[in-house]
Amino acid sequence: MTRPATSSVERLTKEYRALRDVAAVADLTGWTILEITGPETREFLQGTASQDFGMPAAPPPAPKSASRTLFLTEKGRPVAHAWVAFGAALPGVSAAGAQVPEPKSAWILADPGARSGLRPHLERFRIMEDVAFRGPEEMPLLYGVAGPERDPLAEAIASKTDGALAIRGEPLSFLLVPPGTSPVATPPTVDPWAFEAWRIRAGLPFQGIDFDLDRIATELTVPEAISMSKGCYVGQEVVARTAHRGKLRRQRTGFRFAWGGDPIPKGVELRSGGLDAGHVTSTAWEPGSSEGIGMGYLTPDALAMKLDVLAVQGGKTTLLSLHSWPL
Repeated sequence: MTRPATSSVERLTKEYRALRDVAAVADLTGWTILEITGPETREFLQGTASQDFGMPAAPPPAPKSASRTLFLTEKGRPVAHAWVAFGAALPGVSAAGAQVPEPKSAWILADPGARSGLRPHLERFRIMEDVAFRGPEEMPLLYGVAGPERDPLAEAIASKTDGALAIRGEPLSFLLVPPGTSPVATPPTVDPWAFEAWRIRAGLPFQGIDFDLDRIATELTVPEAISMSKGCYVGQEVVARTAHRGKLRRQRTGFRFAWGGDPIPKGVELRSGGLDAGHVTSTAWEPGSSEGIGMGYLTPDALAMKLDVLAVQGGKTTLLSLHSWPL
Protein backbone atom coordinates (compact mmCIF):
# COMPACT_ATOMS: atom_id res chain seq x y z
CA MET A 1 0.00 0.00 0.00
CA THR A 2 1.21 3.50 -0.79
CA ARG A 3 1.12 6.14 1.91
CA PRO A 4 -2.32 7.83 2.16
CA ALA A 5 -3.04 11.52 1.71
CA THR A 6 -1.92 13.86 4.47
CA SER A 7 -5.51 14.57 5.50
CA SER A 8 -6.04 10.96 6.59
CA VAL A 9 -2.67 10.37 8.30
CA GLU A 10 -3.82 11.54 11.72
CA ARG A 11 -6.89 9.31 11.64
CA LEU A 12 -4.94 6.27 10.46
CA THR A 13 -2.32 6.81 13.13
CA LYS A 14 -4.99 6.95 15.82
CA GLU A 15 -6.67 3.78 14.53
CA TYR A 16 -3.42 1.86 14.16
CA ARG A 17 -2.34 2.76 17.69
CA ALA A 18 -5.73 1.66 19.00
CA LEU A 19 -5.30 -1.71 17.29
CA ARG A 20 -1.80 -2.00 18.69
CA ASP A 21 -2.11 -0.51 22.17
CA VAL A 22 -5.74 -0.60 23.34
CA ALA A 23 -8.54 -2.20 21.27
CA ALA A 24 -10.31 -1.52 17.99
CA VAL A 25 -12.67 -3.28 15.61
CA ALA A 26 -12.00 -4.28 11.99
CA ASP A 27 -14.67 -5.25 9.46
CA LEU A 28 -13.67 -8.69 8.17
CA THR A 29 -16.23 -8.87 5.39
CA GLY A 30 -14.77 -11.14 2.75
CA TRP A 31 -13.04 -13.46 5.21
CA THR A 32 -13.76 -17.18 5.07
CA ILE A 33 -16.32 -18.56 7.52
CA LEU A 34 -17.25 -22.23 7.71
CA GLU A 35 -19.43 -24.02 10.24
CA ILE A 36 -19.02 -27.75 10.84
CA THR A 37 -21.69 -29.65 12.76
CA GLY A 38 -22.24 -33.28 13.64
CA PRO A 39 -21.30 -35.82 16.31
CA GLU A 40 -17.80 -36.33 14.86
CA THR A 41 -16.88 -32.66 14.37
CA ARG A 42 -13.94 -32.71 16.77
CA GLU A 43 -12.62 -36.02 15.51
CA PHE A 44 -12.80 -34.82 11.91
CA LEU A 45 -10.87 -31.65 12.63
CA GLN A 46 -8.36 -33.55 14.74
CA GLY A 47 -7.47 -35.56 11.65
CA THR A 48 -7.34 -32.65 9.20
CA ALA A 49 -5.69 -29.79 11.13
CA SER A 50 -2.17 -29.21 12.45
CA GLN A 51 -3.40 -28.10 15.90
CA ASP A 52 -4.20 -30.61 18.62
CA PHE A 53 -7.97 -30.64 19.12
CA GLY A 54 -8.07 -33.69 21.37
CA MET A 55 -11.09 -33.89 23.66
CA PRO A 56 -10.55 -31.67 26.75
CA ALA A 57 -10.98 -33.15 30.22
CA ALA A 58 -14.01 -30.92 30.74
CA PRO A 59 -16.22 -28.81 28.45
CA PRO A 60 -14.50 -25.50 27.63
CA PRO A 61 -15.76 -22.65 29.82
CA ALA A 62 -17.48 -19.57 28.45
CA PRO A 63 -16.50 -17.31 26.80
CA LYS A 64 -15.59 -19.28 23.71
CA SER A 65 -12.02 -19.35 22.48
CA ALA A 66 -10.36 -20.22 19.19
CA SER A 67 -7.07 -21.94 18.42
CA ARG A 68 -4.86 -21.18 15.42
CA THR A 69 -4.19 -24.01 13.01
CA LEU A 70 -3.13 -24.86 9.48
CA PHE A 71 -5.03 -27.02 7.05
CA LEU A 72 -2.55 -28.86 4.83
CA THR A 73 -2.39 -31.09 1.80
CA GLU A 74 -0.88 -34.57 2.07
CA LYS A 75 2.43 -33.00 0.99
CA GLY A 76 2.37 -30.47 3.82
CA ARG A 77 1.33 -27.53 1.63
CA PRO A 78 -0.82 -24.91 3.39
CA VAL A 79 -4.40 -24.55 2.16
CA ALA A 80 -5.38 -22.17 4.95
CA HIS A 81 -4.22 -20.54 8.16
CA ALA A 82 -7.28 -20.41 10.39
CA TRP A 83 -8.83 -20.12 13.83
CA VAL A 84 -11.13 -22.91 15.09
CA ALA A 85 -13.67 -22.51 17.90
CA PHE A 86 -15.64 -25.51 19.20
CA GLY A 87 -19.12 -25.60 20.67
CA ALA A 88 -19.92 -22.08 19.55
CA ALA A 89 -23.13 -22.39 17.53
CA LEU A 90 -25.14 -19.22 17.01
CA PRO A 91 -28.82 -19.54 17.92
CA GLY A 92 -30.93 -20.26 14.87
CA VAL A 93 -28.10 -20.50 12.32
CA SER A 94 -26.68 -24.02 12.63
CA ALA A 95 -26.50 -26.30 9.60
CA ALA A 96 -29.18 -28.58 11.03
CA GLY A 97 -31.53 -25.70 11.73
CA ALA A 98 -31.10 -25.85 15.51
CA GLN A 99 -28.45 -25.06 18.06
CA VAL A 100 -25.89 -27.87 18.36
CA PRO A 101 -24.48 -28.65 21.83
CA GLU A 102 -20.73 -28.50 22.34
CA PRO A 103 -18.46 -30.02 21.18
CA LYS A 104 -20.62 -31.08 18.20
CA SER A 105 -20.05 -27.88 16.26
CA ALA A 106 -17.15 -25.66 15.27
CA TRP A 107 -16.50 -22.39 13.48
CA ILE A 108 -13.52 -22.08 11.16
CA LEU A 109 -12.39 -18.51 10.48
CA ALA A 110 -9.73 -17.78 7.86
CA ASP A 111 -8.53 -14.92 5.67
CA PRO A 112 -10.14 -14.10 2.28
CA GLY A 113 -7.61 -16.16 0.33
CA ALA A 114 -9.03 -19.41 1.74
CA ARG A 115 -12.57 -18.66 0.59
CA SER A 116 -12.60 -20.76 -2.58
CA GLY A 117 -10.37 -23.63 -1.52
CA LEU A 118 -10.90 -24.50 2.13
CA ARG A 119 -14.33 -26.12 2.03
CA PRO A 120 -13.54 -28.31 -1.03
CA HIS A 121 -10.31 -29.33 0.69
CA LEU A 122 -12.14 -30.42 3.85
CA GLU A 123 -14.92 -32.14 1.93
CA ARG A 124 -12.32 -34.23 0.14
CA PHE A 125 -11.32 -35.76 3.47
CA ARG A 126 -14.84 -36.38 4.72
CA ILE A 127 -15.12 -40.09 4.02
CA MET A 128 -17.27 -41.70 6.70
CA GLU A 129 -17.33 -38.99 9.36
CA ASP A 130 -20.77 -37.79 10.44
CA VAL A 131 -20.27 -34.06 9.84
CA ALA A 132 -21.99 -31.38 7.77
CA PHE A 133 -20.57 -28.18 6.29
CA ARG A 134 -22.06 -24.74 5.90
CA GLY A 135 -20.46 -21.68 4.29
CA PRO A 136 -18.65 -19.69 3.18
CA GLU A 137 -21.76 -18.11 1.58
CA GLU A 138 -24.71 -16.78 3.61
CA MET A 139 -22.78 -16.75 6.87
CA PRO A 140 -22.82 -14.42 9.90
CA LEU A 141 -21.11 -11.06 9.75
CA LEU A 142 -17.53 -11.23 11.00
CA TYR A 143 -15.60 -8.58 12.89
CA GLY A 144 -12.07 -8.77 14.24
CA VAL A 145 -11.03 -7.12 17.47
CA ALA A 146 -7.33 -6.41 18.07
CA GLY A 147 -5.35 -4.88 20.91
CA PRO A 148 -4.60 -5.77 24.54
CA GLU A 149 -8.19 -4.95 25.59
CA ARG A 150 -9.80 -6.81 22.68
CA ASP A 151 -11.67 -9.45 24.69
CA PRO A 152 -13.57 -7.09 27.02
CA LEU A 153 -14.53 -4.99 23.99
CA ALA A 154 -15.71 -7.99 21.95
CA GLU A 155 -17.72 -9.36 24.86
CA ALA A 156 -19.30 -5.96 25.57
CA ILE A 157 -20.43 -5.68 21.95
CA ALA A 158 -21.78 -9.26 21.94
CA SER A 159 -23.72 -8.70 25.18
CA LYS A 160 -25.66 -5.84 23.58
CA THR A 161 -26.29 -7.49 20.19
CA ASP A 162 -28.98 -10.17 19.79
CA GLY A 163 -27.49 -13.53 18.84
CA ALA A 164 -23.91 -12.26 18.63
CA LEU A 165 -20.99 -14.41 19.73
CA ALA A 166 -17.59 -13.23 20.98
CA ILE A 167 -14.70 -15.62 20.38
CA ARG A 168 -11.34 -15.10 22.04
CA GLY A 169 -8.25 -15.60 19.93
CA GLU A 170 -4.58 -14.70 19.56
CA PRO A 171 -3.56 -12.13 18.40
CA LEU A 172 -7.03 -11.39 17.04
CA SER A 173 -10.39 -12.03 18.67
CA PHE A 174 -13.65 -12.26 16.74
CA LEU A 175 -17.27 -11.25 16.81
CA LEU A 176 -19.88 -13.24 14.88
CA VAL A 177 -23.18 -11.45 14.29
CA PRO A 178 -26.26 -13.08 12.72
CA PRO A 179 -27.10 -11.84 9.21
CA GLY A 180 -29.37 -8.83 9.18
CA THR A 181 -28.45 -7.80 12.71
CA SER A 182 -26.70 -4.53 13.44
CA PRO A 183 -24.14 -4.72 16.27
CA VAL A 184 -25.58 -2.14 18.65
CA ALA A 185 -22.39 -1.33 20.54
CA THR A 186 -19.84 -1.67 17.75
CA PRO A 187 -17.59 1.38 17.46
CA PRO A 188 -16.66 2.53 13.95
CA THR A 189 -14.45 -0.02 12.25
CA VAL A 190 -10.89 0.96 11.41
CA ASP A 191 -9.70 1.82 7.92
CA PRO A 192 -8.29 -1.16 5.97
CA TRP A 193 -4.97 0.72 5.79
CA ALA A 194 -4.65 0.64 9.57
CA PHE A 195 -5.66 -3.01 9.80
CA GLU A 196 -3.19 -4.05 7.09
CA ALA A 197 -0.33 -2.35 8.96
CA TRP A 198 -1.45 -4.06 12.18
CA ARG A 199 -1.66 -7.45 10.39
CA ILE A 200 1.89 -7.17 9.10
CA ARG A 201 3.19 -5.99 12.47
CA ALA A 202 1.45 -8.97 14.13
CA GLY A 203 2.89 -11.34 11.53
CA LEU A 204 -0.38 -12.84 10.28
CA PRO A 205 0.17 -14.39 6.84
CA PHE A 206 -2.61 -14.31 4.25
CA GLN A 207 -3.28 -17.09 1.74
CA GLY A 208 -2.50 -15.98 -1.80
CA ILE A 209 -0.36 -13.10 -0.56
CA ASP A 210 2.14 -14.40 1.99
CA PHE A 211 1.85 -18.11 1.23
CA ASP A 212 0.38 -20.50 -1.29
CA LEU A 213 0.67 -24.15 -2.25
CA ASP A 214 4.29 -23.63 -3.33
CA ARG A 215 5.29 -23.34 0.34
CA ILE A 216 5.39 -26.02 3.01
CA ALA A 217 3.91 -25.54 6.46
CA THR A 218 7.16 -25.18 8.39
CA GLU A 219 8.33 -22.36 6.11
CA LEU A 220 5.48 -20.15 7.36
CA THR A 221 6.99 -19.75 10.85
CA VAL A 222 3.68 -20.10 12.71
CA PRO A 223 4.56 -22.35 15.67
CA GLU A 224 1.33 -21.31 17.42
CA ALA A 225 -0.62 -23.14 14.72
CA ILE A 226 1.26 -26.45 14.74
CA SER A 227 1.30 -29.07 17.47
CA MET A 228 4.64 -30.90 17.37
CA SER A 229 3.42 -33.58 19.80
CA LYS A 230 0.18 -34.46 18.02
CA GLY A 231 -0.29 -37.75 16.23
CA CYS A 232 -1.44 -38.37 12.68
CA TYR A 233 -3.10 -35.63 10.64
CA VAL A 234 -3.08 -34.63 6.99
CA GLY A 235 0.42 -33.37 6.13
CA GLN A 236 1.92 -34.39 9.49
CA GLU A 237 4.71 -36.52 8.02
CA VAL A 238 6.13 -33.61 6.02
CA VAL A 239 5.84 -31.24 8.99
CA ALA A 240 7.71 -33.66 11.26
CA ARG A 241 10.41 -34.39 8.68
CA THR A 242 11.15 -30.77 7.85
CA ALA A 243 10.94 -29.61 11.46
CA HIS A 244 13.34 -32.20 12.87
CA ARG A 245 15.46 -33.62 10.09
CA GLY A 246 15.15 -31.50 6.97
CA LYS A 247 16.57 -28.19 5.81
CA LEU A 248 14.02 -25.59 4.78
CA ARG A 249 14.45 -23.70 1.53
CA ARG A 250 12.91 -20.54 2.94
CA GLN A 251 11.58 -19.17 6.23
CA ARG A 252 9.03 -16.38 6.59
CA THR A 253 10.42 -13.41 8.48
CA GLY A 254 9.46 -9.82 9.33
CA PHE A 255 11.36 -6.63 8.69
CA ARG A 256 11.38 -2.85 8.95
CA PHE A 257 12.77 -0.34 6.48
CA ALA A 258 12.97 3.40 5.93
CA TRP A 259 9.72 4.44 4.23
CA GLY A 260 10.35 6.28 0.99
CA GLY A 261 6.74 6.91 0.07
CA ASP A 262 5.97 3.65 -1.75
CA PRO A 263 5.69 0.01 -0.71
CA ILE A 264 8.16 -2.63 -1.77
CA PRO A 265 6.12 -4.67 -4.27
CA LYS A 266 5.28 -8.31 -3.70
CA GLY A 267 7.85 -10.60 -5.30
CA VAL A 268 10.79 -8.17 -5.10
CA GLU A 269 14.06 -10.07 -4.73
CA LEU A 270 15.95 -10.09 -1.44
CA ARG A 271 19.75 -10.39 -1.53
CA SER A 272 22.29 -10.98 1.22
CA GLY A 273 26.05 -11.16 0.81
CA GLY A 274 25.56 -10.58 -2.91
CA LEU A 275 23.45 -13.75 -3.26
CA ASP A 276 19.77 -14.41 -3.91
CA ALA A 277 18.24 -14.81 -0.45
CA GLY A 278 14.46 -14.71 -0.87
CA HIS A 279 11.59 -12.39 -1.77
CA VAL A 280 9.05 -9.92 -0.34
CA THR A 281 5.37 -10.78 0.14
CA SER A 282 3.74 -7.85 2.01
CA THR A 283 4.74 -4.31 2.98
CA ALA A 284 2.94 -1.25 4.33
CA TRP A 285 3.66 2.13 5.85
CA GLU A 286 3.44 2.06 9.65
CA PRO A 287 1.10 4.93 10.56
CA GLY A 288 2.64 7.50 12.87
CA SER A 289 6.21 6.60 11.92
CA SER A 290 8.75 7.12 9.17
CA GLU A 291 9.14 3.38 8.68
CA GLY A 292 7.68 0.67 6.55
CA ILE A 293 7.03 -2.84 7.84
CA GLY A 294 6.86 -6.05 5.88
CA MET A 295 7.26 -9.77 5.64
CA GLY A 296 8.83 -12.14 3.17
CA TYR A 297 10.94 -15.27 2.87
CA LEU A 298 14.66 -15.69 3.44
CA THR A 299 16.96 -18.67 3.18
CA PRO A 300 18.12 -20.14 6.51
CA ASP A 301 21.71 -19.34 5.45
CA ALA A 302 20.87 -15.65 5.05
CA LEU A 303 19.22 -15.61 8.47
CA ALA A 304 22.16 -17.38 10.11
CA MET A 305 24.90 -15.23 8.53
CA LYS A 306 23.27 -11.98 9.71
CA LEU A 307 24.63 -9.96 6.81
CA ASP A 308 22.80 -6.96 5.36
CA VAL A 309 19.57 -7.91 3.60
CA LEU A 310 18.61 -5.73 0.64
CA ALA A 311 15.39 -5.52 -1.35
CA VAL A 312 16.48 -5.05 -4.97
CA GLN A 313 14.21 -3.28 -7.50
CA GLY A 314 16.19 -2.75 -10.67
CA GLY A 315 18.85 -0.20 -9.73
CA LYS A 316 17.17 0.67 -6.41
CA THR A 317 18.05 -1.11 -3.16
CA THR A 318 16.38 -0.84 0.23
CA LEU A 319 18.11 -1.96 3.41
CA LEU A 320 15.92 -4.14 5.63
CA SER A 321 16.19 -4.56 9.38
CA LEU A 322 15.01 -8.03 10.40
CA HIS A 323 12.76 -8.38 13.45
CA SER A 324 10.79 -11.05 15.24
CA TRP A 325 7.02 -10.58 15.56
CA PRO A 326 5.38 -8.37 16.62
CA LEU A 327 7.53 -6.00 14.58
